[in-house]
Amino acid sequence: MDFWSRLIGGSRSLSTKSYRATSPTERLTAFKRTCNTLQQIWRSSNSPSGDQAATAHARNCIERLNSVLADESRGPAPHPCLAYASSSQIFVTVTKLALSSYDDGMLRSATIFFNTLIDAEVDGVVDNRLFARALVDLVRRADKRSEEIEGRLVELLFGVANNIRLQPNILPAWFMPRSPDGQDGERQTTTGKEFAGETRKDDFPLFYLLVEYVHHEGRAGDFARTGLLYLIETASRSKHLERWLIESDLATLMATGLGALYSQLGSLSFATDEENVPHIIALSDHAKQETAIPPYLGAPMNSFMSYLLFWQDTIDHCKSAEVNATLLDHFQVLFLEQLLYPSLLESSDVEGGSTAAVLTYLYRVLDSIEQHDLVHRILHFLLASPDQPVKSLDMSVSRRKSLDVLAAFSEEAARPSPSLFNLKDLALLGLQSMNRQTILATLRLLNIVLQRHPSFARSLIRTISGQPSKQRTVGALNAELGNLLSMATSIVDDPTLNESYENYLKDASYILESRLCIPVNEENIEDDRPLELRLDDPIVRELLSCLETFFTNSVVVNLALTETLMSIASSHLVSLDGWLLVDPSKYEYPTEITPSVDAMAQVILAYQEPTWSSANTPALASVLQDLVQQIQNWRKEMPDFDILVAARRDLLHQEGESTPAPNTPRQASGTPSSERQQTRSLLWEADFSSPRGRTSRPLENSASPSSQRGAADSPLRDSIRVPPSRESSTSRAVAAEELRKRLARPFHFGEPSKNNSANEDPDETANEPVEENPDEAIADERPHSASLGHVLTNVVILYEFLLELSAMAQVRGSLFEEAGYPGVEKEAE
Repeated sequence: MDFWSRLIGGSRSLSTKSYRATSPTERLTAFKRTCNTLQQIWRSSNSPSGDQAATAHARNCIERLNSVLADESRGPAPHPCLAYASSSQIFVTVTKLALSSYDDGMLRSATIFFNTLIDAEVDGVVDNRLFARALVDLVRRADKRSEEIEGRLVELLFGVANNIRLQPNILPAWFMPRSPDGQDGERQTTTGKEFAGETRKDDFPLFYLLVEYVHHEGRAGDFARTGLLYLIETASRSKHLERWLIESDLATLMATGLGALYSQLGSLSFATDEENVPHIIALSDHAKQETAIPPYLGAPMNSFMSYLLFWQDTIDHCKSAEVNATLLDHFQVLFLEQLLYPSLLESSDVEGGSTAAVLTYLYRVLDSIEQHDLVHRILHFLLASPDQPVKSLDMSVSRRKSLDVLAAFSEEAARPSPSLFNLKDLALLGLQSMNRQTILATLRLLNIVLQRHPSFARSLIRTISGQPSKQRTVGALNAELGNLLSMATSIVDDPTLNESYENYLKDASYILESRLCIPVNEENIEDDRPLELRLDDPIVRELLSCLETFFTNSVVVNLALTETLMSIASSHLVSLDGWLLVDPSKYEYPTEITPSVDAMAQVILAYQEPTWSSANTPALASVLQDLVQQIQNWRKEMPDFDILVAARRDLLHQEGESTPAPNTPRQASGTPSSERQQTRSLLWEADFSSPRGRTSRPLENSASPSSQRGAADSPLRDSIRVPPSRESSTSRAVAAEELRKRLARPFHFGEPSKNNSANEDPDETANEPVEENPDEAIADERPHSASLGHVLTNVVILYEFLLELSAMAQVRGSLFEEAGYPGVEKEAE
């Protein structure tokens, strides 16, 4: 309540100069006199709004009452003035004067008066039906031209809801349900017309007033949403209120309100802010394109997400299982079946922006909500998981009626079913698209489902039922890790490899341990052990196909792609066998491991590293080997390729660091050749004057140890340099300009004769654009060429990805016990 105390504290701070009496008796006498004056003002004129003097006089009287009550409430009991305000029912007169005056000052004073009475918790006030009627009339009929007045009025409703939550015995003063008669039968005859709920504003006007403001922003919306949560929470302690909430149109109003806000969401928009573009993207070919930055969804998305989070809070706070089930049923029928799924189905323009927009909306929804029941309803429906029969045991009559009406309405609507086209089908179309926005939105959606909601991993990525992962030997795991790490070290010779790898191991441990904390409670999961991946899964095939064009892909796409693959690799429901690591049954050992020897011999044999034929190379490892081989070919054609890669990696690791001191020496065991030192220095200068106008900051003052990288075959260490002469400065500037042109030069693929860009004439190709038509580049995500600088950035991303995969496989081997000593275990048995 600390937040709400601060929120509502300001409303009572407004009071006029205190009217003080010398004793409680004098205070009560003065209070009665002021109440009588208000009665006289009301009786003398039924329309004070036309008499400014009467309005001012009435406002002063109410402020005097507020001052007296404020003084009294700060003192010890008894509180005679508060008791008199209750018994005299002066609040009725205050409401009449406030409504007839049309004066903001009068309304403000009236809200303070009512707030004081609510907070005083005096008998005969909040539990008084006449008080309830007066307050409801004030809020319902008051002129709410001012946001401040609106917020104060809704604050009164919140105060009452809070009192009801704390003292459910006062509920009858505000909640007066009609006694059951022939109404139920009448409602059944209108099935499909009044849709699973009937508006009953006279039964619970406080409830409907709060519902009117739940969509509002600011104080009014905050008070209304919290007050409504308190009333729904009270349903678990009142059977009458619980039944009323099930039979009323609460669920209908909430679901249709959410749908209305969803319908207002427009297309994606992008506002480029060059200062905030990540360095890794700023150095790529697509830095100025829309997909380099997250989409801006604007105020409509904020309103929709606020209301969705209110749904989440409602399900969490409601202690009544039947009310919760009713809300979730309406959420599915009115929102999921009638709005969200049709929008996914209709967004078939995978080459345009509609699919990207809808997938982005769904990604934001699944990224924001954590309430299990809501997530389960969304993904269970959109992925066409088999429905579980609803248990009718111990179900109330009201709940059965609600389900019958919903079922009839759903059949009458005749909406398409996800059993024919579900979220997985849409994701497959998105990955096959040539539109980069669509690909990115699809990858982000896949990633958020796999990371945040891993229980649905097998609904997206198919596994082989009954084929759990097999335990490999320690030697086999070492061989697999050696294969992955050898590919990484063949790309970059990093002197800080051990430190970098330790960081990846820590990250992998944290991720996998967090996965184990998530309970697997999906009904359709029969085996919670890691199962082998189906290599013919269409989504997996598309991910691998996208990986094959890694070097020409957008940097943003590659970052999302590698994150998605890592999410699959970290899933505790998916085995690494067959797609990242070799199936243990395909290993070839020089000595067969049998349980017939002693335990020590088995340990020795378990450490033997197996081999495997190229035909048994896993699908992902095979693509990675092809990419690494392509890098090896470029290394042969470009003598300084290692230097360029190492320097580009330095640039990518220095984002956010301070500007260097150019002549700062580095302590090192060795000094690189003058050619390498000059090339690296030119690379720094080339990026200082990048076309985007961003100042690069070098490595020397980096606070992060992982950013102290080396180049080529040994750590790149600069010796103390002598300030260059004018002639050398001019030469360096010319060389730097030529290097900039070289990095921006198209680096063609599939034509070996053009790969050796070191031998091309810089004057002929320096100004040649990498992509002649940016629009066409967005439409076609998989071009056949990129600049040399862009390729170097993607080479660095591939290197880090290989380290990340290796660390994940190693941690899984120990944490999930996917590697061990099979022979020793057999003998122990």
